[in-house]
Amino acid sequence: MQKQEVVMRLRKWSIGVYVALGLALCLTGCGQSEQKETKNQPTTAAVTASAVTDSKSEAKTLKEAFDGDFKVGVTTTSGYLSEEDRVTQIKENFNSITMENEMKPESLLDWEGSEKSKDGMPAIKEETLEKALKAAQEAGIPLRGHTLVWHSQTPEWFFSKKYDPSKGYVDKATMKKRMESYIKQVLSYCKENYPGVVYAWDVVNEAVGDDGNYRTESMWYETYGDFSYIKDAFTFARKYAEEGTKLFLNDYNEYMAQKRDLLYAKVVELHDAGILDGVGMQSHWDMDFPSVDLFETALEKYASIDGIEIQLTEIDMHNNDDSEEGLKKQAERYKEFFDVITKMKREGTANITSVTFWGLKDGESWLSGMKGETSYPLLFTDDMEKKPCYDSILEAGKTGGK
Repeated sequence: MQKQEVVMRLRKWSIGVYVALGLALCLTGCGQSEQKETKNQPTTAAVTASAVTDSKSEAKTLKEAFDGDFKVGVTTTSGYLSEEDRVTQIKENFNSITMENEMKPESLLDWEGSEKSKDGMPAIKEETLEKALKAAQEAGIPLRGHTLVWHSQTPEWFFSKKYDPSKGYVDKATMKKRMESYIKQVLSYCKENYPGVVYAWDVVNEAVGDDGNYRTESMWYETYGDFSYIKDAFTFARKYAEEGTKLFLNDYNEYMAQKRDLLYAKVVELHDAGILDGVGMQSHWDMDFPSVDLFETALEKYASIDGIEIQLTEIDMHNNDDSEEGLKKQAERYKEFFDVITKMKREGTANITSVTFWGLKDGESWLSGMKGETSYPLLFTDDMEKKPCYDSILEAGKTGGK
């Protein structure tokens, strides 16, 4: 609560009298007056949350409903961003984008260029990176970078002697040099050619296995022989990223206790070292799992780290029932999650800075292929009509999670 100073313009009859009077009043009354003024007043967070909610009552899109709370994003491709109707749809509803595949290692690493490299370091496909960055810049939408270091969608030749998978893996020292060179090239290109376009990076993706231990079925682990590659990746990312770019450790099933606790410990370690800004909670949900309570518990745990940012990076909800009732249930469940997200953000208990949906419309989701059945996990139909879940999430933003 801000205090207003009352300036009394008094005629200068007797400076000594007024000084004495002021001191007396301060000694006898100021303490009581101060107590009365602040007693039973709502907290700043509560006042802010209420004011924010009131201002959102007329919101018609997600980015309006969550304006001032966090960015609302969606995955796309540079090709989609050349479609006028698609760009219009994205810009009406979202203010952040993630390239679904174009900024992953297998898309950016250049095998032929690496083989011909004079210094033995890997080469990247600058034209691929430029295409993604240019598309985001021309659309005027901030971009999340996804992802630098991952056990999947990273070519085996990158870890191999002479970049030849038939020759076996290189040693740790060589792989560390290759990692630094690769990260330096990618981040330096972004910084030097498209400054301000990328606001965050998933530096390391899915380093923790479902058993709650660090993942060993990874060529990063096999070449390093340990898990120090995680810290190395963040060290190099901090060194070469544009100032102000936020760096995240991203993972799935991040609410399951065995994964949550190891992720928490690593986030604390890297954050304390000054090389990590936040945790990325992928948030791939389905109609039964996880429970909202389990998700909220994880959110609270990560939020307990002082100064940490939280971004929900890959939201979708597998649902194989597109009947009216099935879509209604999905909408209700989406709202339960976003009630928690919105409430915690506006009350100041979790510093959530971005949420991203992993796809724009159902027919483009990765889930149908992965699940082996048709999935309807996203916010829009294939005809680009808003689904009930869009409206339910909008309602959470308008009501503040009440």
